Amino acid sequence: MESPANENALLQRMESLETRLRLAEAFHGGGFWMLLDRIEEQSLKGRRISCIVCGFEDDCGAFRMHAERCIFGGGLLRRFECPRCDCIFGPMKYLDLDEEFVAKDYALLYSKYSEGDSTANEIQCFHALRPEKAPAKKYLNWGTGGTWSRTMQILREEGYDVWGYEPMLPRSSEFVACSKAEVSAKFDGIFSNNVIEHFRKPVDEFLYFSEILEEDGIMVHQSPCYEYSHAFTRFHTLFLLGKSPHVLAERTGLTAVRTVPGKDTMSYLFKKA
Repeated sequence: MESPANENALLQRMESLETRLRLAEAFHGGGFWMLLDRIEEQSLKGRRISCIVCGFEDDCGAFRMHAERCIFGGGLLRRFECPRCDCIFGPMKYLDLDEEFVAKDYALLYSKYSEGDSTANEIQCFHALRPEKAPAKKYLNWGTGGTWSRTMQILREEGYDVWGYEPMLPRSSEFVACSKAEVSAKFDGIFSNNVIEHFRKPVDEFLYFSEILEEDGIMVHQSPCYEYSHAFTRFHTLFLLGKSPHVLAERTGLTAVRTVPGKDTMSYLFKKA
């Protein structure tokens, strides 16, 4: 048995190692994003960029720029407001990264950070679909989150045939898919809470939604980012302001209807055109 003195020495050593690990992560992560900021500053001069919603393309100077700083150490966030559809998108340095790197960035974030309990907001969003408990009716929770959400458990216990999709976190349930390859059904309704602001390719995502929706299916996507809000993180790459929700819907075979705002958020309902 270890003596109390040895146990204390081991605990102090572990605390010291954890402190050094946090400092090393902050140093190397900060250096990476600082370097990327300097590269982006040079590369944006004369660069042509395309709106990720409507596809409008021009020199970056044709877009109004919004600048924030990332609270997760991601440096400067230069985003661009589309003069055609009103969407704000970016930063380009994040949109330019490949999916594998972004997945690792999310994994690092969620290894030390947990969202607040989102269950009530998700259930509110789900009921905006006017769901039925009929056995033939299936619903998909897009971005089920981690341990901070009990939505899947509650809705299934209430008798709704609800499934989930969550690619960024370990599988939390047999009813949750971790990749699109695992999604084989069509759904009468799709819902999400605080998810679509993370989309890097919203047109592709909405085209996929259109494919897996039944012909009379509907979606409700709840987010604070139908306004330029919660812009302090690099993980938020899409802000659907003004006409942009309708433009996104039109480009993907859908129609969009703004719904009554909830607490600190608002929703759009989408259905097949």
